[in-house]
Amino acid sequence: MRKPQRLILAGLLGASALIAVLQVTAQESATAVPAVLSMAGPVAKTTVERLLLNDATRAGKRIVAVGEHGYAITSDDEGASWQRGAGLRRTMLTGVRFADDKTGWVIGHDGLIAATTDGGANWKEQRFAPAEEEPLLGVYARDASNAIAVGAYGLYLETRDGGATWTDRKITEGEDDRHLNAITAFGNGKLAIVGESGSLLISTDAGATWTAAKPPYEGSYFGALAIGSEGLMIFGLRGQAFVSSDAGASWTAAEGSGPVTLLGGGVGVDGSVTLVGSAGTARISRDAGKSFVPLAPAKVAAYSTALPLDATHALLFGEAGTSVLELAGAAK
Repeated sequence: MRKPQRLILAGLLGASALIAVLQVTAQESATAVPAVLSMAGPVAKTTVERLLLNDATRAGKRIVAVGEHGYAITSDDEGASWQRGAGLRRTMLTGVRFADDKTGWVIGHDGLIAATTDGGANWKEQRFAPAEEEPLLGVYARDASNAIAVGAYGLYLETRDGGATWTDRKITEGEDDRHLNAITAFGNGKLAIVGESGSLLISTDAGATWTAAKPPYEGSYFGALAIGSEGLMIFGLRGQAFVSSDAGASWTAAEGSGPVTLLGGGVGVDGSVTLVGSAGTARISRDAGKSFVPLAPAKVAAYSTALPLDATHALLFGEAGTSVLELAGAAK
């Protein structure tokens, strides 16, 4: 069992936002195991606005967002109203991804992994390991059988049978225990993992093997996005953001991305890239991530991710629930 030892972003963000970027300052006690909740149904707008939401994704046309107190909420009307899924513990949920419009996985503190086969209406727990004190921080779903979850202290778990079994695998060399914060697919069968202290791992064979790449910046990265057909963007501490077109062999720094820490983002159907972060930071690129211009969210808060709705709007998630971000006013 490895105890949490460091505060990754203390001093940069408030306590709730620190949780929002998925860097754990303390684990929930293994002696206080949260119960599985059966409740489901509509979630009031005022409740959504108070929630800390750490991640969001699409399941077909549906939006699925996850956060504190075991809330996994879904919207079929682009965020106008929300329903809570059933079957999850009252614990911090940190990530969610879908393989298709029905099958997906959610991850969280205490090594929690749960799966859904109905688009997030109901969840079935597959893993819960509070004694290990290793939170999961990023998840990738390739198809209904294959998924990968990464987390604190180099934790890497994979399934090839839809989550019936999860295998712990070492993909870093030596005693490296740096946190792995995010995993994303890009290009043709390629994957990237980013994390603490410049951690950058690339797979060109869908995760069968991993190679440590030289990072363009030695600080921590909190997210990665696929750009175009083969490109990859990574971003994180102090607004550092970089784009690669050759699977991480070389990098170009994005202009106008800093200096505030970037935590998440999304790519629109028009190719525009929206990045968000602490202190109300929101920026957009319309040139495949080469340069960014600032946006003006309605709330000054820490934002964990952004989900483009159309060419002129994105839905923000973070320490103040959800809010709509206007994109049309940014320079083109």
